[in-house]
Amino acid sequence: MNDQNKLFEDSDIKIAGVVNEKALDDGELAAMEFNEQKQNGNIEKAYTLGKRLSELLFTTDDILAAHCCKKYAANEIVKSNAQVLFAFIVDKVLEHGCPNSVTAQTALNYFHEQVREKSPESYQTIVESGAFSLYLLCSRDEKMSQSCIGNAFADGCDMEQDAAVVRLGDDLYNTYFHICSKELQNAKFIK
Repeated sequence: MNDQNKLFEDSDIKIAGVVNEKALDDGELAAMEFNEQKQNGNIEKAYTLGKRLSELLFTTDDILAAHCCKKYAANEIVKSNAQVLFAFIVDKVLEHGCPNSVTAQTALNYFHEQVREKSPESYQTIVESGAFSLYLLCSRDEKMSQSCIGNAFADGCDMEQDAAVVRLGDDLYNTYFHICSKELQNAKFIK
């Protein structure tokens, strides 16, 4: 009889072990993934990348000066919309380029935190801008025309009839996407 009880107890343990693995909720799984990414160094790299990308957001004046005439480079509406576009690009590069959602979200959260600390006004502009939604629609449209981002940028600047601003939006997108992609490569995440 002792052998039967022992056999029964062993099977309970095995079943309970299986049930416990399946019973992990999303929060516990996320915590396990975070710890794994922290141990392999990716979380520290994500913080560094988020900080670096936030620093680059504040080089908007330099990027505009290199890509457009003085008339637009000095325009505050163009500058703030360029920052919204750049924040969108950061979001897309991290979402699609980081090794997993934990590192992507860590870098993005730290990016936003750093932007908010350095310039609460810029942060508010970014989070409240309707242009961000337009950029999302452009990125989700499989038949997206080449100037969808440029048109959304010009619309955000209330200059949708100005072909130079549409081209500027497309040019800024390509330039800043390249900058962010390079920073992502430099992070050297463990995959």
